[in-house]
Amino acid sequence: MDTYTGFAYVYDEMMSNIPYLQWEAYLLQLLYSSGVKPDASILELGCGTGTMTEMLYDDGFDITGIDLSEDMLSLAREKVSGVTFLQMDMREFTIDKKQDAIISVADSVNYLESVDDLAKTLKCVRDALKPGGVFIFDLKTEFFYKYIVRNRTFRGRGKGFSYVWKNYYDEAGKFHIYDVSIKRKCKSEQCLVGNHADGARVNKKRTIENEIHKQHVFTAAEIKAAALGAGFSHATVYGNMTFEKPRKNSDRIYVVLKKEL
Repeated sequence: MDTYTGFAYVYDEMMSNIPYLQWEAYLLQLLYSSGVKPDASILELGCGTGTMTEMLYDDGFDITGIDLSEDMLSLAREKVSGVTFLQMDMREFTIDKKQDAIISVADSVNYLESVDDLAKTLKCVRDALKPGGVFIFDLKTEFFYKYIVRNRTFRGRGKGFSYVWKNYYDEAGKFHIYDVSIKRKCKSEQCLVGNHADGARVNKKRTIENEIHKQHVFTAAEIKAAALGAGFSHATVYGNMTFEKPRKNSDRIYVVLKKEL
């Protein structure tokens, strides 16, 4: 799970096509329909560079962000003042203040490597929630990995960088590999930021980095077992940006777990 080092510094521009406003509106619907109040305390797992964190903060929520990547968090702290960002592993996090809601979007949960990791995460989530609190998270589906991006290679350019993004799906192992190579211009001091010792070549004007991202496919049965094992007894699952059950061709699902009162 040691990813988003050099990738962190081009992440926002590479993801600039994501409809964040639509995503936020849907997330707000899920939160409010689950009984979360407009001034609630929210913890975001896998907050990344803080784009969604900032939007929810501007909405008036008391929000905290955690992420495993210090590089991503450093950018989040620059982006959003007034929000606490903590470097933590979602599989073993603790937080002093019990939360009204916990969220995780942008398929962060897919980075968990096993059902055991998912169970550990859900246990930490339940412990951090107030009675009646909710956990809302999304997952990319096997349909997405198998039929939309499998074996595809994407190339692109942005301001001061270029990238090659290769995709591989292991159907037997139920995991997907993103092989991302990034060539970016930077100031000499910027090139030294982050853990570039692994696979990075640095000179005065350019750094070339390669990151391997592995995401896991979780079945409905695995999600249910992990949720029950963590102590959740109520769950609702929706298709991507809908309030209907997922379909076979859903590329993303949303899971809402509620802690008992």
